Amino acid sequence: MNIVIIPVRGGSKGIKRKNLAKVNGITLIERAIRTSLKAKVDHIIVTTDDLEIKKLVKNYDVMIHNRSEETSNDISSTESVLLEVIKDLGANWSPATVIGLVQATSPFITTELIDNCFTKATEGFSAFSAFDFHGFIWEKNLNWDPVSHPADFRPRRQTLNPKVMESGAVYAFPLNKFIEKRYRFCSEPFPIVIPKKYAIEIDDPEDLLMANLIATQYEISISNKYKELVQPKIIITDFDGCLTDDSVILTKFGIEKVKVNRKDGLAVKRIKKLGIDVLIATSEKNSVVDRRAAKMGVRILKGLDNKAQAISNFLEENSLAWDQVWYIGNDVNDLETMSKAKISFCPIDASPEIFKIATIVLTRKGGEGVLAEIATRLENNEY
Repeated sequence: MNIVIIPVRGGSKGIKRKNLAKVNGITLIERAIRTSLKAKVDHIIVTTDDLEIKKLVKNYDVMIHNRSEETSNDISSTESVLLEVIKDLGANWSPATVIGLVQATSPFITTELIDNCFTKATEGFSAFSAFDFHGFIWEKNLNWDPVSHPADFRPRRQTLNPKVMESGAVYAFPLNKFIEKRYRFCSEPFPIVIPKKYAIEIDDPEDLLMANLIATQYEISISNKYKELVQPKIIITDFDGCLTDDSVILTKFGIEKVKVNRKDGLAVKRIKKLGIDVLIATSEKNSVVDRRAAKMGVRILKGLDNKAQAISNFLEENSLAWDQVWYIGNDVNDLETMSKAKISFCPIDASPEIFKIATIVLTRKGGEGVLAEIATRLENNEY
């Protein structure tokens, strides 16, 4: 059994309420949960002392552990938190259980990293995320002294033994060994090396700024494994929450107004130039959808109670198949449709259920030009 534990307390020193800070619009705790949900794990446990965090976490299919006051102060060790969770919840866990420690303060954790750590821990190792390190370290004692080389000799980097530095993102280890040694490196250590540029650990405001600066590029680049895909015949998108920001203004006359993005209108022309059709499929019945579709020059299926069936009928009528479809959705009524499409996309602010199953998470929120982002990816062959 593979169990992920994510410790997130409400207090913090460097950044106030750090675990609720956002990178690319998503809180650190949610980023950790969403990535863990896609990993090959049996249970995810969030242990926290904070009511706001608990309320947020309830949106996800995870367990919540009530972290005690004793393990929530500034001097509490992470090991003490893990031991508390094991004591409170682990009575029936088998000796073969593997514990994964996922730190929310590392915003660029990947599902692959979590899975790789669990794989090595299943083999008996204490796995940890790390990045290659080739620098020379100096330490202040009475004077400044070199740590890994003599003061009068500077070795060539090529001749140095390999070195890594912990990224602090993910650890995994056998439960029985951890209970015995009460420390995360309870068996032979094994580093899982990750790219240095994604190894940032957020501890102060400058780290948070840097994370947000690289987030957009990072979230595009993790999708590069799809770059050999055959382009679709058609891109189908939901309306509210994808082509809008999912909000509505209701006037005193009962007229609904929504906000759209002009970039999407131009994106349709770019996508069609590549020989790809675009369709809007929505449960919305308001005439504003018709007007937007006409403005964009796309066909529309509206007022749908069953999107998947309606789209299936449309595809059959137009001699198309689901494996020629890319779909963009943002909420639970898109789940079945997204599961049928060849590739599914969602805005970065999509619902937790959608975020969990989407093939590719876009870097933009709904209404910020999601079609424009897909057009750029198509043109650059970078999905």
